[in-house]
Amino acid sequence: MAHFLEYSVRKRLLTLLLTVFFPAHLPAVAGPRSEAVDPGQYGQVFYVDGRSGDDVVGDGSQSKPWASIIHALEHSGFATSNHRVALLVSRGRYLQPTFVLRPHVDLYGGYASPGGERDVYAYASVLDGNGDRRIVFGADRARLDGFHLVDARIRGKGAALHCDGVSPTISNCIFVNNRTLIPDPWDPPLIHETGNDGGAVMILNGAKPEIAHNYFFNNSTECGRGGALAVDIGANPVVRNNVFANNRAGLDDPMRSSDGGAVSWFDGSGGEFSGNVVVANSSLADNDAGGVFVALWADPVVSSNVFVDNYSDDDAGGLFIGGQEHRYDAPLDPYPPIDRFNVLVKDNVFVGNRNSVDNSGAMRITMESRAHFVGNVIAENKGGMYLQRSEIIAENNTVWQDWKFLEDKESLGPSYFSGNVLKGPVGPIEARVTFEGNMVETSVGDGSRIPVADIFLDDALSGEILSLSFNSQTYSTVLKTAEPLPSDLAGRPVRLSEDHEDGQYRVIKTSGGRQMEVWGAVKATTVGVNAFDVIRTFTLQEDAPKGVGAGSL
Repeated sequence: MAHFLEYSVRKRLLTLLLTVFFPAHLPAVAGPRSEAVDPGQYGQVFYVDGRSGDDVVGDGSQSKPWASIIHALEHSGFATSNHRVALLVSRGRYLQPTFVLRPHVDLYGGYASPGGERDVYAYASVLDGNGDRRIVFGADRARLDGFHLVDARIRGKGAALHCDGVSPTISNCIFVNNRTLIPDPWDPPLIHETGNDGGAVMILNGAKPEIAHNYFFNNSTECGRGGALAVDIGANPVVRNNVFANNRAGLDDPMRSSDGGAVSWFDGSGGEFSGNVVVANSSLADNDAGGVFVALWADPVVSSNVFVDNYSDDDAGGLFIGGQEHRYDAPLDPYPPIDRFNVLVKDNVFVGNRNSVDNSGAMRITMESRAHFVGNVIAENKGGMYLQRSEIIAENNTVWQDWKFLEDKESLGPSYFSGNVLKGPVGPIEARVTFEGNMVETSVGDGSRIPVADIFLDDALSGEILSLSFNSQTYSTVLKTAEPLPSDLAGRPVRLSEDHEDGQYRVIKTSGGRQMEVWGAVKATTVGVNAFDVIRTFTLQEDAPKGVGAGSL
């Protein structure tokens, strides 16, 4: 009883913190933006143009720009916190050797010409790895903004960007077709050993970069965690308002070392993963977490993300959280206290995710995890909320499908569920858990149970697709529709199918008129795609019981 009272106090404290620091359903627009740069905030501004510039006679001015980024970094003067330097880089393909960012020097790409219009898609400043090298190393107090980082290949970690103990700001960039190769030689004695993580970006050893408003498309690892992004060894990045689409982990992995099709968060790392779109990523070769993998006492805040149509070849299509590491040759770790390990999962949406056996499509929480779930929506996944051998507080979530809570362990504290909508069917409940005021089936021991009912607005939207095409400039798919669409559908999951049957899910980027644009590529099908169904938001009706459910997407 004392243990439960202690847990209840911790729950109330966490709820207070959430109310103060994490208001429900924060508005966010994910992906790159073409933001204007104010030259007045810099001590000096220099220009780079690969077509008209010259590293011999140029001086970095708007009328006489330099031709290469490396030359500009070397000749842009002494930069300090009181005298920051900006390099404005025009469109073009820059095939420079691997370079290192400089402290207090900010690089901005996406300009039509020196000092001209800025559009990071239309006027792409491309940093090209040419299939044989890494592109860039990070640096403290530096910024990389508005570049396309493409075709990097490295037999190591972080093919496009490597941040080892350093903390730059990376924003409005587009990472495409980067890959880490399998270690050579690679013959570890046990499975789940660490390979070459971070298909595009690697963050490790206490680094605290800000990774915001970027787009990660079609990046991969051959044998390593995090098809797009990997965080490891006590790093604490802020990863906010990015899009992760069509990334893959484990293209050539014989030893199950490639968890996290999009993102891996590992080994005591913290920080924040919020406001991101995670869609159509895959972990292959019997690995976990098609979307995001969190393990070995890592505990980032996971908030306001959309997890859609991610696939795992083992456990957890959308999100995997594990405390203990897979250990075969050493004892397990002692269970850490709550102030050292407690994963907050708040206001996320899980739709259309799946794993190989359809039992944990949305998520799997296991291996002595401790997690606090608040305000999440889980629906239309192949396998819903799979909880196992963990310590869970779950408050005001909407789980409009199956769920279960398997196993228990003496070292774990009790769990507590309140104010949730838990439609079911309910699988086994084998853990010590108290239910209080949930909308749940009669088989669950909840003395203040609310009967299960559909209490949500019917705001789904369906229609006919006339054509579908991939835009290679924006790495998105454009759908022409038979009828006009509202312009406020961005961020909502949509099912694309033949005749409104089972299909593939995506996330809407823009809508309006007779057109819808979705993030990433849509898989070709033998029968084609001719219908769409925008998933309802699970907004509560006005007469819904008070105090239950997650509200709206």
